[in-house]
Amino acid sequence: MTRRLSTLGTVFFSILTVALAGPALLAQDDAFTTPAGQQVTLSSMRGKVVILFFSGIQDPQCREEFKALNSLAERFTGKPVSFYWISVNPQGAVTNDRLSAPCGPVGSVVVVRDSGQVVFKRLIKNPSQIPTVVILDQKGQVYGDPIGGFNPDSDFVNTLAGMIDSLLAQQKSS
Repeated sequence: MTRRLSTLGTVFFSILTVALAGPALLAQDDAFTTPAGQQVTLSSMRGKVVILFFSGIQDPQCREEFKALNSLAERFTGKPVSFYWISVNPQGAVTNDRLSAPCGPVGSVVVVRDSGQVVFKRLIKNPSQIPTVVILDQKGQVYGDPIGGFNPDSDFVNTLAGMIDSLLAQQKSS
């Protein structure tokens, strides 16, 4: 009886660990595809703060989003921070040529595709809002809640910069 309870406890603890770890742990081997066809995995992003900006080229504010994201990327040049603009458009809806610069100059932002929205759906509980920003810490875990929507009149850049600064400061102190 004790052995059976021990086994059940181990199974329960394993299930609980996966459930509490959240979608970031489950999605570490998921991959995005660059317009050139290269794979970029979530696990390869570890060690840096990562900004995942899920959007689509049909978004009427796409150019404004890119300007804000590029501004943020410039602010963190030379620091361990990576910026990804992720197209959630279906594979056949957007050609790779069109995806190379979907909303204007890409600057330091890496453009990738999540055409099946696999990663988008795993990282975001309510995947109906586009755009949505997800921040991953240096361990690859989701930091804070996803930020849905984009208001060009908001303090988007400074809000995200504060979160990034907080994560970078945590890394320095540990």
